[in-house]
Amino acid sequence: MDMRIWLDILSPKQLFLFTSLAKTLKELGHEPIMTSRHYIQLDDLLEKLSRDWDIVKIGSWGGGTLEGKLRASIDRVGRLLDYIIELKPDITFSSGSVEASRISYGLGIPHILISDTPHSPVNRLVAPLSEKVFTPWIISDDEWIEAGAHPKSIRHYKALDPCFWLKDFKPSRKQLRELGLEERKYVLLRMPETMASYLRMSDERLLNFVKSLAKILRGLRLVILCRYREQSMIIQRSLKGEDVLVIDKPIFGQSLIYYSSIFIGGGGTMTQEAALLGVPAISIYPKKLPTVIRFLVEKGLILYYRDLERLLRDFGRILKERDAMKEECKVKAENLWKTMEDPKKRVIGEVFT
Repeated sequence: MDMRIWLDILSPKQLFLFTSLAKTLKELGHEPIMTSRHYIQLDDLLEKLSRDWDIVKIGSWGGGTLEGKLRASIDRVGRLLDYIIELKPDITFSSGSVEASRISYGLGIPHILISDTPHSPVNRLVAPLSEKVFTPWIISDDEWIEAGAHPKSIRHYKALDPCFWLKDFKPSRKQLRELGLEERKYVLLRMPETMASYLRMSDERLLNFVKSLAKILRGLRLVILCRYREQSMIIQRSLKGEDVLVIDKPIFGQSLIYYSSIFIGGGGTMTQEAALLGVPAISIYPKKLPTVIRFLVEKGLILYYRDLERLLRDFGRILKERDAMKEECKVKAENLWKTMEDPKKRVIGEVFT
């Protein structure tokens, strides 16, 4: 039976995941309903996809404070409720939407959670309300049970989350031409979630790392993907005169990752993408490593540096060895892909049959 399926999108990662899932659902005859919110990291990406998908923005991100986030969430629940009551979806998918899971629970709509981050604070609210929790096979049931999921709700797919959208990925050099970049002639740095309009001690340390990195690249350009405007303003002020490209708007970064010489990631999703694309990847994740990143480190697809000064000391050697690293990473990535399944097939098979 054809079904009306609600997918709530709150981040760039979720945009890639749920549009890839919606495409398959549409091919199977189902009707995807997609909602999102006003959010600086999403708005431009949603605009670029507006020709392909009708994604309705309801509510907004609440900013950096706990009170702001809570007020925005409460406001969004009311606005979303009115919209969803009219559309009457049969099932809901989210990757940690407190609003979608609460509304679905209240209206008796099954909520399906797809996530590789049981440690995310939102999942303590979402996981207990979810009929099924889909997660990579390397994440233990215990992690989700600790987050509040019912043991019988947990399902595993033998894949990492970027497999949802990278399976059919074809790199394009168009983005390089638009940005004035040459293939393999730049190091790509994805900033961590840090650097507010005021600088903390940890931010100063990161800024010093970026300054030092820009000076030792030996003919390679440093390209920095910032998360927020404040972040880009601080970096641009600090790196005047350096051959650095600072990108302060959200972009579809897969091709930019693919053609980079080395990728340095302060987060989770892009670092996984780099590893799966066979690009030499370095993680500078500032907190306890998530399970998925730890797995890729153990597989030799990511180098992990908690100590930024040590990374700077090692970077000369890494630059010399980058071609050999590239070949090695490519082989390891191909071998990993061979062991994994299409997560969309697993999710759709479990939910709709």
